[in-house]
Amino acid sequence: MKGILFLLTGLSLFAESEISSNPNDWYGVTDRVMGGKSNLQIEYLKGTFILSGNVTTQNNGGFVRLVQDIKLNDDALKGISFLAKGNDEIYEIHATLKGVKVPPWSYMSHSFQVTDEWKSYKIYFNDLKSSGYSARKMKPKNINNIAFAGYGRDFEVNLMIKEISIF
Repeated sequence: MKGILFLLTGLSLFAESEISSNPNDWYGVTDRVMGGKSNLQIEYLKGTFILSGNVTTQNNGGFVRLVQDIKLNDDALKGISFLAKGNDEIYEIHATLKGVKVPPWSYMSHSFQVTDEWKSYKIYFNDLKSSGYSARKMKPKNINNIAFAGYGRDFEVNLMIKEISIF
């Protein structure tokens, strides 16, 4: 009986430490939640997320995000990997931590630049920089969600992402 319980627990931990490839587990957020004017369209075709729209700093805005709420159970996890291409712009990975944050929208981030060719990216959690204050330290178990973001300046969004995984 103990062997079966251990096996089931192990399977559960493995499943909860992965980023889902199911497009229904991902959602879009824009600065419109706070009065901004940025736009985001998300498509999912043949295993690829296609983000298009625009980021505008009008009306104190300036972001679009493709987000997944996650639960990582292993602090030995090192980061996120993915393939991406787009319109020669700089995008960011955002990780929002659980618990108290000041301001409440504080997050950790790392930027990456895309070109019109597919490129493999590996972004280590230790390389994420803080924007604001979080009462919790950056550890995989403390991550509440992961996002691909266009942020902080006026530009057209054209980003394609696939093969997203936690390593």
